[in-house]
Amino acid sequence: MAKNKKIEWEVSSGNVFADLELDQPEELLARSELLHRVSTLIQKSQLSQKEVAKKLGITQPKVSMLVTGRLSEFSTDSLLHYLSILGCEVEIRVKQPRSRVGIFRHKGCIAVC
Repeated sequence: MAKNKKIEWEVSSGNVFADLELDQPEELLARSELLHRVSTLIQKSQLSQKEVAKKLGITQPKVSMLVTGRLSEFSTDSLLHYLSILGCEVEIRVKQPRSRVGIFRHKGCIAVC
């Protein structure tokens, strides 16, 4: 008869990078979402990695890194550039604090919608 094993778990904050106490967790989460979207579009294109590489102006091994989620290999700028080439409309919105007093008072947020 199988013994009951106690499984330990904890509720996530919604940001695995913050849960792991990594530096700049919001930036990492946003970049990971951008990477996921690039990867999904590449896979939906049904093109070979070699064909995708030619269109993106990168090497086939870099395409492989995109598809397999190698986040550390890509900057936010690169991912935004690839999304543009893939036909996405990318918008960046900056919402300023309501008053001078709000500057540096609270940390803002970064999100991919």
